[in-house]
Amino acid sequence: MFLLTPEDVEITSIQHPRRDQKVPILSYQNKTFRLLSVFGAHQQAEAHTSWQTFGENQSKVCVLLEEPHRYSVWRLVQIDKGLLESAAPASYIKACLLMTQSLYSDIEQLLGSDQAKQFGVALATSTTRQMSAVGGFEAMLRIAPLTEALPQWDDADISTLLLALHRLGTQFFGRSRFTKQTLSALKALPSKDNAAFTDWLQRSLISNLWLSRRV
Repeated sequence: MFLLTPEDVEITSIQHPRRDQKVPILSYQNKTFRLLSVFGAHQQAEAHTSWQTFGENQSKVCVLLEEPHRYSVWRLVQIDKGLLESAAPASYIKACLLMTQSLYSDIEQLLGSDQAKQFGVALATSTTRQMSAVGGFEAMLRIAPLTEALPQWDDADISTLLLALHRLGTQFFGRSRFTKQTLSALKALPSKDNAAFTDWLQRSLISNLWLSRRV
């Protein structure tokens, strides 16, 4: 049994083999977990009870994920890793690039170049796979997402990058005080791309981090 936070894990989804729906998948230490149940922020006791019931009474390897606005219980499963490696839609990648560049620009303008450099180093350290695919943090800043070739990221890469962006944004600006401004960068996307990414973000397990205080 593991008690984890969003910074500890990667979250993506795969297509259900027999149903027209996506299945949330959590990855931790090269193990794969499937979502069992979700609880509100006020249901900490119920979440812990469910976690212990599956982990102890049913002898299942389980994860309890603690997020700012909810808890979720996940069970260890065996899934073909190849199913998790398909490239994310271009709209998601464009959105993440725009959000990263926007947050960096805000830190540089409001807090100074030294703080912006610290942000870049911390993000690169937290997202080495993503940075490798794009050629490093400085290369990421130079990409024009709407007109240039995009890195080959998958859904797990997107989720990890957004988790890291939120964690660092919170460190520099305070919890959720930066999210609305960062998300405003999505206005540069074509309307279909904006809608596709926003729909994915609303359905993702990190939606509460980015959208809970959006107006």
